Amino acid sequence: MTQQDSTATAGLSDRNAHYDNVSKRHAELTAKLDAARGTAPTLAARIDDLTRTADRLEQAAEASRIATTASQTLQTRTSEATDAATTQGFGTLIEAEQGLLSEQALTDLEEEINKWRESRASHQAVLDDPVLREAAAQPAADIEAAAARRATADEQHAQAVTASSTAQTRTTDLTDLTTALAEVVERLKVLEQAHSTARHLADLATGTASGTRVRMQLEAYVLAARLEQVVTAANTRLYLMSEGRYALRHSDHQAAHGARSGLGLEITDSWTGHPRKTDTLSGGESFFASLALALGLADVVTHEAGGNPLDTLFIDEGFGTLDDDTLHNVLDVLDSLRAHDRTVGVISHIPELRRRITQRLHVRKGPTGSTLAHLTEAAE
Repeated sequence: MTQQDSTATAGLSDRNAHYDNVSKRHAELTAKLDAARGTAPTLAARIDDLTRTADRLEQAAEASRIATTASQTLQTRTSEATDAATTQGFGTLIEAEQGLLSEQALTDLEEEINKWRESRASHQAVLDDPVLREAAAQPAADIEAAAARRATADEQHAQAVTASSTAQTRTTDLTDLTTALAEVVERLKVLEQAHSTARHLADLATGTASGTRVRMQLEAYVLAARLEQVVTAANTRLYLMSEGRYALRHSDHQAAHGARSGLGLEITDSWTGHPRKTDTLSGGESFFASLALALGLADVVTHEAGGNPLDTLFIDEGFGTLDDDTLHNVLDVLDSLRAHDRTVGVISHIPELRRRITQRLHVRKGPTGSTLAHLTEAAE
């Protein structure tokens, strides 16, 4: 019993101590609960308030963490944006924000970018051409020489454009002139026909018409008829002077080197029976042939003048080219002229003429001048 009492006493003491501890703990907890309840009517209400507060604090903490993260992200993005703006040439981020494009501008820019991509793809296709790649592999071109050639080409092009413009203007002018010329030609056709007729008549008159046998002018044609008369009259005296050897003949053969024809003369030599040119005569023969022509011309003029004679005829020199027989023949012809009441004056120094000519005028030269003396055969 004693042992059990001791044990029970010890157990009771432990229980009391434990009760005291629990009571003290209960009192502390009650105090804590009262402190924790605060102004809430009940602990449950306080718990509810604290739970709501805890939720709000948890939300605030979460919001704080989000805000902190957002702030850090903002700083990072701001730094990146600032670096990007600086890289793109903007001084500050504000300048970059001010350069922000509108929605329409972005749309237009996107379209332009798309077009650029398409153009780039097209150009890239051209650049990928093997021929161009081969050309690109060639040595670099001489830019200065190419520029010089380009400048020369530009200058030539400018000159060509100017020439083309000038040619166009001239073409227009020529077209107008061609039209005007056509109208004038139409008006001139009648005049051309009249001119052709007149020209043909003029060519006939001048001896230049096509188909003419000789180049004889109308004037020469008329004179040729008179020349034939002169030749006929001259041959009367020439026959006597040449003792029947020579006779003149009119010739209308075409002259050499295109000279005018129709007034030619030929001399017929009875010794040969062939005609020849007058320039083949000797000096004396030419003199009496010319004298015969002069006398023949005087006869024709007398006839054409209605019978009015040429009373006086002067002959200047030429007698020295004649031999004695021919000189006598010529003087006989001149004497026959005097027999027909013509006065023949002879200018000569031939002694034979002094014996044949009775009435003479002698010219003497002196230091003070020339003197004239009338001499007769008896005076001499």
